Amino acid sequence: MTRNRYRLDRHVQPQAYDLTLTPDFQRFTFTGRETIRLRAARPFRTLTLHALELKITQARLHERSSTPAQAPERITYDAALETATLHFKHPIRPSASLALELAFEGTMNDKMCGFYRTSYDVRGKRQWGGATQFEATDARRAFPCWDEPDCKATFTLTLRVPRALTALSNMPLVRQRRLPGTGLKALRYAPTPRMSTYLLAWVMADLECVQARDRDGILIRIWTTKGRRAQGRFALSVGVHALPYFAHWFGIPYALPKLDMVALPDFASGAMENWGLVTYRETALLVDPAHSSAPAKQRVAEVIAHELAHQWFGNLVTMGWWTDLWLNEGFASYMGPKAVDDQFPEWQIWQQYVAGEYLGALHEDSLQHTHPIEIPVQNPHEIREIFDSITYSKGSAVNRMLEHYLTEPVFRKGLSIYLKRYAYRNAATGDLWAVLEEVSGKPVRAIMASFTKRPGYPLLSVAAAGRGRWRLTQRRFLASGRPASAHEDQPWSVPVVASAAGESQPRYALLRARSAIWRAPASAAWIKLNTGQSGFYRTAYAPSQLAALVAALAGRQLPSLDALGLLDDVFALAQAGHLRTSQALDVLNNCRRYTDYHLWLTIAGSLQAIERLLPPGATQRQLWQVGHALIAAQARQLGWEAQAEEGHLQALLRALLLGRMGHYQDAATMAEARRRFQAFARGSELAPNLRSAVYGIVAEHGGRREYAQLLALYRRSPLQEERVRVLRALTQSQQPALIRRTLTLALSPHVRRQDAYVLLGGFGGNRAGRPIAWAFVKTHWPELVRRYASGGLNLMTRIVEGAAGGFTSASALADVSRFFAVHPVPGTERAMQRTLEHIRLSGRWARRDQADIARWLAQHV
Repeated sequence: MTRNRYRLDRHVQPQAYDLTLTPDFQRFTFTGRETIRLRAARPFRTLTLHALELKITQARLHERSSTPAQAPERITYDAALETATLHFKHPIRPSASLALELAFEGTMNDKMCGFYRTSYDVRGKRQWGGATQFEATDARRAFPCWDEPDCKATFTLTLRVPRALTALSNMPLVRQRRLPGTGLKALRYAPTPRMSTYLLAWVMADLECVQARDRDGILIRIWTTKGRRAQGRFALSVGVHALPYFAHWFGIPYALPKLDMVALPDFASGAMENWGLVTYRETALLVDPAHSSAPAKQRVAEVIAHELAHQWFGNLVTMGWWTDLWLNEGFASYMGPKAVDDQFPEWQIWQQYVAGEYLGALHEDSLQHTHPIEIPVQNPHEIREIFDSITYSKGSAVNRMLEHYLTEPVFRKGLSIYLKRYAYRNAATGDLWAVLEEVSGKPVRAIMASFTKRPGYPLLSVAAAGRGRWRLTQRRFLASGRPASAHEDQPWSVPVVASAAGESQPRYALLRARSAIWRAPASAAWIKLNTGQSGFYRTAYAPSQLAALVAALAGRQLPSLDALGLLDDVFALAQAGHLRTSQALDVLNNCRRYTDYHLWLTIAGSLQAIERLLPPGATQRQLWQVGHALIAAQARQLGWEAQAEEGHLQALLRALLLGRMGHYQDAATMAEARRRFQAFARGSELAPNLRSAVYGIVAEHGGRREYAQLLALYRRSPLQEERVRVLRALTQSQQPALIRRTLTLALSPHVRRQDAYVLLGGFGGNRAGRPIAWAFVKTHWPELVRRYASGGLNLMTRIVEGAAGGFTSASALADVSRFFAVHPVPGTERAMQRTLEHIRLSGRWARRDQADIARWLAQHV
């Protein structure tokens, strides 16, 4: 096996870091000193560790306390490998007291990675703070280190910061002293447990907090910039519930004495699970009771639960290398909804999970340019690219499938044993399967290998075989509809669950062969595979069976999750050319009697997918008429006003349906949205749950006046959630001049860098805005690459896919393909491939089925 040149040699490894950092907020630089206690397996004369955008100003290596320290003859840097190498004149021998002392300096960058600067307003004045984001490979931007997940060590941190600032780190503060004549204070924190570099963190800013102890006595604090402390109370209630929930579910106490969660004004991703100091975007942690919507509140709960699940999966037990990143993210994405559902059962979070995470993973993994969950990665660019829906969403979906197959008690017991066995250590996917197999006695490794080591998933075809027998046949499903190669199409080991008409309970079996017989009562009118959408596969039915299921849909005989799964399967099959799109529309048309939010979310998405295929004009207007007819009755029944004791899901459904009614040009809805918006602009109240729909309708059908009002609202709102809500609405504009103005705004100082992708990638679903946005992205490509393509979690991929992925024409495909070929960016290769594949798929679907769709619409208007 060829050695990965991006990985460090293992003959020297760190045991403990003692690190001191001093930021300079005038010049946005920092200086640092560290002592790293080392363990060496053999003598050495060169020592290589990670360092990026750092200058080492002094180095000494202590071999033994009785001998003088040795300074390196020279220090060399390799920018490509992101390393610094110390060259010593004399060999260094292994010793119990081996220690490396370094002094270094670096820059507090504006890229939201490494040790970076963040700005915020206090009483109208701009202030500066500092924060860190080290996952996946950016600790090396803050201090020289062994920046790989299996190089675990302890960290003792000292921060020298301005006296007015609050500074936080992973562990509690143990000592504080003033530094006379400097305006600084030195804060020293307790040593951490053994952990990976990417989990170390610190934050320094003018902060305040709300706090409480959970039922296990752990201190939990929510930190905000000044004046926003009250917006942390909902997050505190979620944290106080979720942290002990996981401790008791896993049977393992939380490992640290405190948990801090901080809302940062500048933050690239949603949140980061740093052990004991979890950092968030403001929109992922703060809830304003007067101005936050139900979806925003739900997102806060979901993100917090995800990050706190990481305190066990990822922090206590860490993957050995990024190939197994899914052990962190797939499990946090699956465990998070458990805690949310336990606290808020009325939200039906698992039904929403299926409509979002699960279906999103099925769509992404049906592409030719997907990848296995367990994917070999070599360098930082490749590592950043796999923070995607396959790692997160497919990872969580196969965990859900496995738990349903093993049963929750067995799955829970296995996870607890795994976490205890590998605590404070590193593990690989095979280690987990071995434990679950040991506990369950079932062939876990064989089942899961087909879902984690290979890309894609199976399509199970169902055909009647007579006398209550049904033949199941499997093959790989590809959105292109092409047959998979023999190498790609080896049978999966599929845990199958199915329900039949007249049966009260679903039945389970393990399908390993290419084809098998399933037995059901001879009287069963239909059979529905994948009950509850628990398995990671799609299902295709013979025409007579599909007709029977459509009849069951019309009578609401299928549970809403099964209706959702059937609907999404037929649209995926239509895209692939295995069904006519008119057949999929028949299924959709028979869902109209359901009232479930998660199903209507899927219906709305299916109609949006069809709209992209149609040219502007009469056929598009007919689709709007059909869409309007589908949702009008439910939208009018829900109305504009929330009812007393109305539930969370009714609020979500109202906003969804009103937004769709406005898009379908319902005159009454557009007029009411304008009326409410103008009243809000004059100072009246507008319910937060209506704002996204109202802003979107006004932006889509309004002009310069409404645009100016939205922009004024954006500029005066102190709530980041509200500002992002306005930005999303602006991407619905239809007038070219306003679209160009919005795109220019994206790169202006008025929009935080973390939010620019909302605008730059937000026009993908807007027919009028799409070509203008793509032209803007091409023109400003060098600036976008400079801002977003290095470090962090690569916001460039969101811009690429959002700006270009919505096209359907051959000419657009040629243009995007040429541009990508001439302007490659490391770390966006997969995003570019996916974008081109989406354009090809949509173009083929449109050319094949436009006439079929037009005929169906003409018959149903």
